[in-house]
Amino acid sequence: MVQLYRFGRFQGTVGGKPVSASRGTVTFIGRRHLLDGMIDRADAIGIAVPCDHLQGLPLEAHGLLFDGARNRLLAARILDIYQRLPTTRATEASAVADEFVAFLHRLLDNSKASDLLDGRELDSGLMALARMIVQANLSRPDLSSEFIAGQMLLSRSTLYRLFEPEGGVMHFVQTERLKAVRDALADPMETRTLGRLAEIFGFSSLSQLSRSFRNRYGAPPQAWRGACRLAQRTGGQGTVQHVWNWLRET
Repeated sequence: MVQLYRFGRFQGTVGGKPVSASRGTVTFIGRRHLLDGMIDRADAIGIAVPCDHLQGLPLEAHGLLFDGARNRLLAARILDIYQRLPTTRATEASAVADEFVAFLHRLLDNSKASDLLDGRELDSGLMALARMIVQANLSRPDLSSEFIAGQMLLSRSTLYRLFEPEGGVMHFVQTERLKAVRDALADPMETRTLGRLAEIFGFSSLSQLSRSFRNRYGAPPQAWRGACRLAQRTGGQGTVQHVWNWLRET
């Protein structure tokens, strides 16, 4: 069981070994091991992986916890899978599982410990981590390739390779900023002006936001907000299906 603690903590022993897990900690525990301890208002995400999918790895020699670099990558990957589950089709389940198993193999293979952040098996975790860092720093004017590489402890060459399928680092950042504005405009409780949203989400000016938004979504942000408000007031049949289709497309 690979388990990420989102909130709360666990303090006790697993198979007789002491372990303490709190927010952001990933534990790696065999199901045959006895847990004895106290769970304090914990909210955790667990992924069960059959041991025969991890053949060839020294599972018994591995500790209950991961080092800092591996923990951070694994936490980001687990959270990314969890957040994407509502829009993951049943036909995609096998691919998601296979990718996660390959990811675990790469993290647990001690023979590759010297080059932890290299290897395309880790790209899904690195992208999940990058997305978290970008989304948490959208308002920063210095949200650049250098900043993101520094936060991820990656070389810029590795970062550029990682973001190549996304059209480049700054293209990804711009897309995330526009998505954040789009979601804010669709929120009926959002009352901030467009100028304020432009400032909050890192656009240099309202005109830059308006131009970029129109290019991305085909309508100016004010018109988008108005259309969302009208749809929320009128409701109608098929709304739920429309939302799911929109989520899958975006």
